Amino acid sequence: MTDRFVTISVDDGHPTDLRTAELLGRYGIAATFYVPVTNPERAVLSKEQIREIGSRFEIGGHTLNHVVLKSLPQDRAWSEVREGKSWMEDALGAPIISFCYPRGKFDRQSILLVQKAGFLGARTCLMNLHQFPHNPFLWGVSTHACSHSRLIQVRHAMLERNFAGAYNFFQTYKGATDWEIQFLHALDHIEAHGGIAHLYLHSWEIDANGHWEKLEAVFRSIAERKSFSRVSNGALFELWNSRHDRNQQN
Repeated sequence: MTDRFVTISVDDGHPTDLRTAELLGRYGIAATFYVPVTNPERAVLSKEQIREIGSRFEIGGHTLNHVVLKSLPQDRAWSEVREGKSWMEDALGAPIISFCYPRGKFDRQSILLVQKAGFLGARTCLMNLHQFPHNPFLWGVSTHACSHSRLIQVRHAMLERNFAGAYNFFQTYKGATDWEIQFLHALDHIEAHGGIAHLYLHSWEIDANGHWEKLEAVFRSIAERKSFSRVSNGALFELWNSRHDRNQQN
């Protein structure tokens, strides 16, 4: 049987995440909220709000201060990853297994530190991807819930050497620049061929762009597709690891 997954990730832990959580709950969709402890750019959820969302959805690590890891010395990058994880686990009273690189930026050192901290997997911002990765610390996404021009999409893919994403942008996503249409192409493709439709978003960006109705329409479309398994990022990371372990034993 072909696996068809849909997963949502919500970055930055802005207070508007509460509105996103309400919409997700309304349509019965699983998601992972990647929350830093602080963010110099904008407000973050309080500890009580993190617990509220964490009672219904997965919470993932997003560093201590929402800083780009690859720009830091190794000791400070390690503190950002480890202390962010420890703070969040203390707040939730439970382990966290999923990580997201702030701004989607990472290097080899970043990957090794996240793995060392005990996370099972990490999400990037490598776009237009819908397959299980070879490396569980390099999970891509199908769509960012913010429209980008074709030039930006292709340039971003080339800079990150995401050649599969560049190909998929035209082949699978039909070169769509409207994020809702692009993600609907992802759902259609996965429904027909299997894989993962992965939408990532910033609630503050949805709010700034006035896209709440658009986001709800996408969630409604997900809910109507009964052949999909709606899972958190962490559930996919656990599945990757269980399949890898089983393959190693065979």
